[in-house]
Amino acid sequence: MVEGNSVFQPTRWTLVQKLKVAPCAEAQEALNELCGLYWRPLYAYARSYGRSSQDSEDVVQGFLTKGVEKAIFKAADQEKGKMRTFLLTSFKRYLRDEHAKLMTLKRGEGKIDLVDLQAEETQWKDNDAQDPTLHFDRRWALIIVESARTQLRKKYGKEGKLALHDTLVGCLTGELTSSYADLSEQLGISLAAVKVGVHRMRKRFGELLRAEIQETVGPDEDPDHELRYLIGILADV
Repeated sequence: MVEGNSVFQPTRWTLVQKLKVAPCAEAQEALNELCGLYWRPLYAYARSYGRSSQDSEDVVQGFLTKGVEKAIFKAADQEKGKMRTFLLTSFKRYLRDEHAKLMTLKRGEGKIDLVDLQAEETQWKDNDAQDPTLHFDRRWALIIVESARTQLRKKYGKEGKLALHDTLVGCLTGELTSSYADLSEQLGISLAAVKVGVHRMRKRFGELLRAEIQETVGPDEDPDHELRYLIGILADV
């Protein structure tokens, strides 16, 4: 049982459901959130497919804008499987259909806000020739992990334990640079309490991560299988 589900951001399938049933203003807000969540994997796919940064930005802009106009996300159905698969399949279809008539949007007209594009671009090199689908999946995995970490920090914040979170959070990535004894002294708690804190943080993060993934898979799919796949492709970096 995941603790504190109320702290989860409304993401993935819950946002798609909002698109279908919510009033216009709420549906538009949900659509904006979906676009904000998923442009990075799409951009990663386009870049690793050999497109320039400008071309990649244009095709992602075009796809998301068309998603607004043609209600692409409204066609998504959790009963049919993973959100990851749905989105990549739709994007591939868009690239195929637009290949002969590539649409370049004028700056500022019908433009989706692709935040941190410059930061996103720093990872790319002109000779990067890895599998585009792998790049897409890797960025997807990073989004899942980032979201779970954000929710974890919010949870500790609500409990008035941000100092504990910020001191121990390195345990999630093996980046703790201090011994448990030093952390005990730093936090002013017992060594046993530090060990319990690390164990509890890892457990909570695992639950949050699994819950995030549950929001992207179909009802008949195993979230643990998706979790193992996504963690595996991050471990291969």
